[in-house]
Amino acid sequence: MREAVNLNNVQIVQLNSGNFNENSLDHFVLKQHVTKCWRKVKGEYKLLSVCYVEEWNLSKRKAMAQKIIFAMQSGCTAFAAVLDRTVIGFALLSNELFGKSKQYADLSEFYVSEPFRRKRIGKKLFLKTCRAAKQFGAKKLYISAHSAQESIAAYKKYGCVFAEEPDNAHMQKEPFDLQLEYDLTERIYEVSKKENYMNFLLLADEQKEMVERYINNGTMYVIDDCGVKGEILVADIGNGVLEIKNLAVLSEFQRKGYGKKLVQFVCDRYRDRFSEVRVGTGESPLTVPFYKKCGFVVTHRVENFFINNYDHPIIEAGVQLKDMVYLSKKLKNSF
Repeated sequence: MREAVNLNNVQIVQLNSGNFNENSLDHFVLKQHVTKCWRKVKGEYKLLSVCYVEEWNLSKRKAMAQKIIFAMQSGCTAFAAVLDRTVIGFALLSNELFGKSKQYADLSEFYVSEPFRRKRIGKKLFLKTCRAAKQFGAKKLYISAHSAQESIAAYKKYGCVFAEEPDNAHMQKEPFDLQLEYDLTERIYEVSKKENYMNFLLLADEQKEMVERYINNGTMYVIDDCGVKGEILVADIGNGVLEIKNLAVLSEFQRKGYGKKLVQFVCDRYRDRFSEVRVGTGESPLTVPFYKKCGFVVTHRVENFFINNYDHPIIEAGVQLKDMVYLSKKLKNSF
Protein backbone atom coordinates (compact mmCIF):
# COMPACT_ATOMS: atom_id res chain seq x y z
CA MET A 1 0.00 0.00 0.00
CA ARG A 2 1.32 3.43 -0.96
CA GLU A 3 1.93 5.90 1.80
CA ALA A 4 -0.29 8.97 1.84
CA VAL A 5 1.34 12.09 0.45
CA ASN A 6 1.17 15.17 2.61
CA LEU A 7 0.49 17.91 0.09
CA ASN A 8 2.08 20.42 2.42
CA ASN A 9 5.41 18.66 1.91
CA VAL A 10 5.23 19.05 -1.88
CA GLN A 11 6.84 22.24 -3.13
CA ILE A 12 6.22 23.83 -6.52
CA VAL A 13 9.46 25.46 -7.62
CA GLN A 14 10.59 27.26 -10.73
CA LEU A 15 13.42 25.38 -12.38
CA ASN A 16 16.81 26.82 -13.27
CA SER A 17 20.34 25.63 -13.89
CA GLY A 18 20.97 25.50 -10.16
CA ASN A 19 18.17 23.08 -9.23
CA PHE A 20 17.69 21.04 -12.42
CA ASN A 21 20.11 19.00 -14.54
CA GLU A 22 20.17 16.05 -16.94
CA ASN A 23 19.84 13.60 -14.04
CA SER A 24 16.87 15.29 -12.35
CA LEU A 25 14.28 13.01 -13.97
CA ASP A 26 16.18 9.75 -13.47
CA HIS A 27 13.65 8.55 -10.88
CA PHE A 28 10.57 9.98 -12.57
CA VAL A 29 7.98 7.28 -13.29
CA LEU A 30 5.97 7.69 -16.45
CA LYS A 31 3.86 4.62 -16.94
CA GLN A 32 0.32 4.70 -18.24
CA HIS A 33 -1.88 1.78 -19.24
CA VAL A 34 -4.13 3.30 -21.88
CA THR A 35 -7.34 1.45 -22.73
CA LYS A 36 -9.52 4.18 -24.25
CA CYS A 37 -8.80 7.32 -26.24
CA TRP A 38 -10.92 10.12 -27.68
CA ARG A 39 -11.17 10.03 -31.45
CA LYS A 40 -13.15 12.23 -33.81
CA VAL A 41 -15.74 10.14 -35.66
CA LYS A 42 -17.90 11.91 -38.25
CA GLY A 43 -17.21 15.26 -36.63
CA GLU A 44 -17.87 14.18 -33.04
CA TYR A 45 -15.46 12.97 -30.35
CA LYS A 46 -16.11 9.46 -29.07
CA LEU A 47 -14.25 7.18 -26.67
CA LEU A 48 -12.81 4.24 -28.58
CA SER A 49 -10.88 1.19 -27.47
CA VAL A 50 -7.18 1.99 -27.96
CA CYS A 51 -4.89 -0.17 -25.85
CA TYR A 52 -1.19 0.33 -25.23
CA VAL A 53 1.30 1.04 -22.46
CA GLU A 54 3.32 4.24 -22.47
CA GLU A 55 6.48 4.00 -20.39
CA TRP A 56 9.72 5.92 -20.20
CA ASN A 57 13.04 4.19 -19.82
CA LEU A 58 16.12 5.98 -18.46
CA SER A 59 17.10 7.16 -21.92
CA LYS A 60 13.71 8.85 -22.45
CA ARG A 61 13.82 10.45 -19.01
CA LYS A 62 17.24 11.93 -19.73
CA ALA A 63 16.07 13.12 -23.16
CA MET A 64 13.15 14.95 -21.54
CA ALA A 65 15.49 16.53 -18.97
CA GLN A 66 17.72 17.75 -21.79
CA LYS A 67 14.69 19.15 -23.61
CA ILE A 68 13.69 21.13 -20.52
CA ILE A 69 17.24 22.43 -20.04
CA PHE A 70 17.45 23.58 -23.66
CA ALA A 71 14.01 25.21 -23.46
CA MET A 72 14.96 27.13 -20.31
CA GLN A 73 18.14 28.31 -22.02
CA SER A 74 15.90 29.60 -24.82
CA GLY A 75 13.79 31.60 -22.37
CA CYS A 76 11.00 29.17 -21.57
CA THR A 77 9.69 28.73 -18.02
CA ALA A 78 9.61 25.39 -16.22
CA PHE A 79 8.21 24.32 -12.87
CA ALA A 80 8.50 21.14 -10.85
CA ALA A 81 6.59 19.54 -8.02
CA VAL A 82 9.28 18.38 -5.61
CA LEU A 83 9.02 15.98 -2.68
CA ASP A 84 12.11 15.16 -0.65
CA ARG A 85 14.33 16.67 -3.37
CA THR A 86 12.79 14.40 -5.99
CA VAL A 87 10.89 15.71 -9.02
CA ILE A 88 7.43 14.14 -8.98
CA GLY A 89 5.85 16.42 -11.56
CA PHE A 90 6.93 19.04 -14.07
CA ALA A 91 5.55 21.58 -16.51
CA LEU A 92 7.17 23.43 -19.38
CA LEU A 93 5.69 26.72 -20.55
CA SER A 94 6.63 28.24 -23.90
CA ASN A 95 7.86 31.83 -23.85
CA GLU A 96 6.13 32.84 -27.11
CA LEU A 97 2.50 33.96 -27.32
CA PHE A 98 0.49 32.86 -30.35
CA GLY A 99 -3.01 33.01 -31.78
CA LYS A 100 -4.71 35.76 -33.77
CA SER A 101 -4.71 38.04 -30.74
CA LYS A 102 -1.54 36.61 -29.18
CA GLN A 103 -3.81 35.24 -26.48
CA TYR A 104 -2.23 31.80 -26.01
CA ALA A 105 0.74 30.53 -24.03
CA ASP A 106 1.63 26.93 -24.80
CA LEU A 107 1.85 24.31 -22.07
CA SER A 108 4.28 22.21 -24.07
CA GLU A 109 4.98 19.55 -21.41
CA PHE A 110 3.00 18.50 -18.35
CA TYR A 111 3.51 15.27 -16.40
CA VAL A 112 3.02 13.87 -12.91
CA SER A 113 4.97 10.81 -11.81
CA GLU A 114 2.73 7.72 -11.77
CA PRO A 115 2.81 7.02 -7.99
CA PHE A 116 1.69 10.59 -7.23
CA ARG A 117 -1.29 11.00 -9.55
CA ARG A 118 -4.79 11.74 -8.25
CA LYS A 119 -3.37 13.47 -5.18
CA ARG A 120 -4.07 17.09 -6.28
CA ILE A 121 -0.38 17.59 -7.08
CA GLY A 122 -1.11 17.99 -10.78
CA LYS A 123 -3.67 20.71 -10.16
CA LYS A 124 -1.31 22.60 -7.87
CA LEU A 125 1.41 22.45 -10.54
CA PHE A 126 -1.05 23.38 -13.29
CA LEU A 127 -2.32 26.48 -11.49
CA LYS A 128 1.22 27.65 -10.71
CA THR A 129 1.98 27.41 -14.42
CA CYS A 130 -1.22 29.30 -15.25
CA ARG A 131 -0.21 32.19 -12.99
CA ALA A 132 3.17 32.38 -14.72
CA ALA A 133 1.51 32.45 -18.15
CA LYS A 134 -0.78 35.24 -17.03
CA GLN A 135 2.15 37.27 -15.72
CA PHE A 136 3.79 37.43 -19.12
CA GLY A 137 0.62 38.53 -20.89
CA ALA A 138 -1.29 35.40 -21.91
CA LYS A 139 -5.07 35.43 -21.74
CA LYS A 140 -5.37 31.67 -22.17
CA LEU A 141 -3.26 28.58 -21.66
CA TYR A 142 -3.10 26.29 -24.69
CA ILE A 143 -2.80 22.53 -24.28
CA SER A 144 -2.34 20.00 -27.06
CA ALA A 145 -3.53 17.17 -24.83
CA HIS A 146 -2.93 13.45 -25.07
CA SER A 147 -6.23 11.85 -26.08
CA ALA A 148 -6.22 9.12 -23.40
CA GLN A 149 -9.42 9.06 -21.35
CA GLU A 150 -7.61 9.69 -18.06
CA SER A 151 -5.59 12.61 -19.42
CA ILE A 152 -8.60 14.44 -20.84
CA ALA A 153 -10.59 13.78 -17.65
CA ALA A 154 -7.83 15.47 -15.63
CA TYR A 155 -7.70 18.54 -17.86
CA LYS A 156 -11.50 18.78 -17.83
CA LYS A 157 -11.43 18.67 -14.04
CA TYR A 158 -8.97 21.57 -14.04
CA GLY A 159 -11.48 23.58 -16.08
CA CYS A 160 -10.06 23.18 -19.59
CA VAL A 161 -12.36 23.29 -22.63
CA PHE A 162 -11.91 22.84 -26.37
CA ALA A 163 -9.72 25.59 -27.84
CA GLU A 164 -11.66 28.30 -29.64
CA GLU A 165 -8.76 28.70 -32.06
CA PRO A 166 -7.10 25.29 -32.67
CA ASP A 167 -3.50 25.68 -33.76
CA ASN A 168 -2.57 24.01 -37.06
CA ALA A 169 1.05 23.39 -36.07
CA HIS A 170 0.00 21.47 -32.96
CA MET A 171 -2.61 19.46 -34.88
CA GLN A 172 -0.13 18.50 -37.59
CA LYS A 173 2.47 17.45 -35.03
CA GLU A 174 0.06 15.32 -32.98
CA PRO A 175 -3.06 14.56 -35.07
CA PHE A 176 -4.77 12.57 -32.29
CA ASP A 177 -4.28 15.19 -29.56
CA LEU A 178 -7.25 17.22 -28.35
CA GLN A 179 -6.68 20.96 -28.59
CA LEU A 180 -7.72 22.53 -25.28
CA GLU A 181 -7.51 25.90 -23.55
CA TYR A 182 -7.80 27.28 -20.04
CA ASP A 183 -9.10 30.79 -19.42
CA LEU A 184 -6.59 32.83 -17.41
CA THR A 185 -8.80 35.89 -16.96
CA GLU A 186 -10.31 36.61 -13.56
CA ARG A 187 -13.98 35.71 -13.49
CA ILE A 188 -16.86 35.17 -11.09
CA TYR A 189 -19.43 32.48 -11.78
CA GLU A 190 -22.16 30.47 -10.09
CA VAL A 191 -21.48 26.92 -8.89
CA SER A 192 -24.16 24.33 -8.25
CA LYS A 193 -22.22 21.74 -6.23
CA LYS A 194 -21.69 23.91 -3.19
CA GLU A 195 -20.55 20.99 -1.05
CA ASN A 196 -17.39 20.84 -3.19
CA TYR A 197 -16.36 24.14 -1.62
CA MET A 198 -16.84 23.10 1.99
CA ASN A 199 -13.20 23.98 2.74
CA PHE A 200 -14.03 27.59 1.83
CA LEU A 201 -17.31 27.63 3.74
CA LEU A 202 -15.61 26.38 6.89
CA LEU A 203 -13.11 29.24 6.72
CA ALA A 204 -15.94 31.66 7.42
CA ASP A 205 -18.15 29.41 9.53
CA GLU A 206 -16.07 26.75 11.21
CA GLN A 207 -18.90 24.56 12.54
CA LYS A 208 -20.14 22.29 9.75
CA GLU A 209 -23.57 21.83 11.33
CA MET A 210 -24.16 25.58 11.09
CA VAL A 211 -23.12 25.62 7.43
CA GLU A 212 -25.50 22.76 6.68
CA ARG A 213 -28.41 24.90 7.92
CA TYR A 214 -28.13 27.26 4.96
CA ILE A 215 -25.94 25.70 2.28
CA ASN A 216 -28.89 24.34 0.28
CA ASN A 217 -31.00 27.48 0.56
CA GLY A 218 -28.68 29.91 -1.20
CA THR A 219 -26.76 30.63 -4.36
CA MET A 220 -22.97 30.39 -4.42
CA TYR A 221 -20.50 32.24 -6.60
CA VAL A 222 -16.75 31.74 -6.76
CA ILE A 223 -14.00 34.05 -7.93
CA ASP A 224 -11.58 32.21 -10.19
CA ASP A 225 -8.20 33.74 -10.95
CA CYS A 226 -6.03 30.83 -12.11
CA GLY A 227 -7.82 28.76 -9.50
CA VAL A 228 -10.70 29.51 -7.13
CA LYS A 229 -9.61 32.10 -4.60
CA GLY A 230 -12.86 32.70 -2.73
CA GLU A 231 -16.63 32.24 -2.57
CA ILE A 232 -19.78 34.03 -1.54
CA LEU A 233 -23.11 32.40 -0.71
CA VAL A 234 -26.26 34.53 -0.67
CA ALA A 235 -29.92 33.82 0.10
CA ASP A 236 -33.26 35.56 -0.29
CA ILE A 237 -34.63 36.03 3.24
CA GLY A 238 -37.76 37.90 2.16
CA ASN A 239 -39.01 41.50 2.18
CA GLY A 240 -36.55 42.50 -0.52
CA VAL A 241 -33.51 41.52 1.55
CA LEU A 242 -30.60 39.47 0.22
CA GLU A 243 -28.38 38.05 2.95
CA ILE A 244 -24.73 37.12 2.64
CA LYS A 245 -24.60 33.80 4.45
CA ASN A 246 -20.95 33.02 3.85
CA LEU A 247 -17.95 34.85 2.38
CA ALA A 248 -14.45 33.42 2.41
CA VAL A 249 -11.12 33.91 0.65
CA LEU A 250 -8.15 31.55 0.99
CA SER A 251 -5.78 32.94 3.60
CA GLU A 252 -2.82 33.31 1.21
CA PHE A 253 -4.94 35.44 -1.13
CA GLN A 254 -6.61 37.70 1.40
CA ARG A 255 -6.16 41.48 1.24
CA LYS A 256 -5.88 41.29 -2.55
CA GLY A 257 -9.37 42.56 -3.30
CA TYR A 258 -11.09 39.24 -3.97
CA GLY A 259 -13.58 39.54 -1.09
CA LYS A 260 -14.55 43.08 -2.08
CA LYS A 261 -15.06 42.00 -5.70
CA LEU A 262 -17.39 39.20 -4.60
CA VAL A 263 -19.46 41.59 -2.50
CA GLN A 264 -19.63 44.12 -5.31
CA PHE A 265 -20.59 41.37 -7.74
CA VAL A 266 -23.67 40.31 -5.77
CA CYS A 267 -24.67 43.93 -5.16
CA ASP A 268 -24.55 44.63 -8.89
CA ARG A 269 -26.20 41.35 -9.85
CA TYR A 270 -29.13 41.66 -7.47
CA ARG A 271 -29.74 45.41 -7.27
CA ASP A 272 -32.79 45.19 -9.56
CA ARG A 273 -34.38 42.45 -7.46
CA PHE A 274 -33.58 43.47 -3.90
CA SER A 275 -33.61 46.70 -1.93
CA GLU A 276 -30.98 45.69 0.62
CA VAL A 277 -28.02 43.38 1.14
CA ARG A 278 -27.52 42.24 4.71
CA VAL A 279 -24.82 40.28 6.49
CA GLY A 280 -24.48 38.89 9.98
CA THR A 281 -20.97 38.48 11.34
CA GLY A 282 -19.03 38.25 14.54
CA GLU A 283 -17.71 41.45 16.10
CA SER A 284 -14.27 40.81 14.71
CA PRO A 285 -11.57 43.44 14.06
CA LEU A 286 -11.24 41.89 10.60
CA THR A 287 -14.76 41.40 9.25
CA VAL A 288 -16.70 44.40 10.59
CA PRO A 289 -14.21 46.97 9.20
CA PHE A 290 -14.17 45.05 5.89
CA TYR A 291 -17.93 45.33 5.43
CA LYS A 292 -17.89 48.99 6.45
CA LYS A 293 -15.33 49.63 3.69
CA CYS A 294 -17.75 47.94 1.30
CA GLY A 295 -20.46 50.46 2.24
CA PHE A 296 -22.32 48.51 4.91
CA VAL A 297 -23.55 50.07 8.16
CA VAL A 298 -24.33 48.37 11.47
CA THR A 299 -28.09 48.00 12.07
CA HIS A 300 -28.46 45.72 15.09
CA ARG A 301 -26.99 42.78 16.96
CA VAL A 302 -28.06 39.45 18.47
CA GLU A 303 -26.42 39.07 21.87
CA ASN A 304 -24.49 35.87 22.66
CA PHE A 305 -25.31 34.30 19.29
CA PHE A 306 -21.96 32.56 18.97
CA ILE A 307 -22.02 31.39 22.57
CA ASN A 308 -25.52 29.96 22.29
CA ASN A 309 -25.24 28.37 18.84
CA TYR A 310 -21.72 26.97 18.59
CA ASP A 311 -20.30 24.02 20.48
CA HIS A 312 -16.90 25.68 21.04
CA PRO A 313 -15.54 29.22 21.43
CA ILE A 314 -15.09 31.02 18.09
CA ILE A 315 -11.86 33.01 18.06
CA GLU A 316 -10.94 35.43 15.29
CA ALA A 317 -7.90 37.71 15.28
CA GLY A 318 -7.45 36.92 18.98
CA VAL A 319 -11.00 37.96 19.88
CA GLN A 320 -13.69 35.58 21.11
CA LEU A 321 -16.86 36.21 19.14
CA LYS A 322 -20.01 36.56 21.23
CA ASP A 323 -22.65 38.77 19.57
CA MET A 324 -23.84 38.51 15.97
CA VAL A 325 -23.52 41.97 14.41
CA TYR A 326 -25.78 42.75 11.47
CA LEU A 327 -24.75 45.20 8.78
CA SER A 328 -26.76 46.40 5.81
CA LYS A 329 -26.22 48.09 2.48
CA LYS A 330 -28.99 49.74 0.49
CA LEU A 331 -29.08 49.03 -3.22
CA LYS A 332 -29.60 52.37 -4.93
CA ASN A 333 -31.25 51.15 -8.11
CA SER A 334 -33.75 48.85 -6.44
CA PHE A 335 -37.50 49.14 -6.16
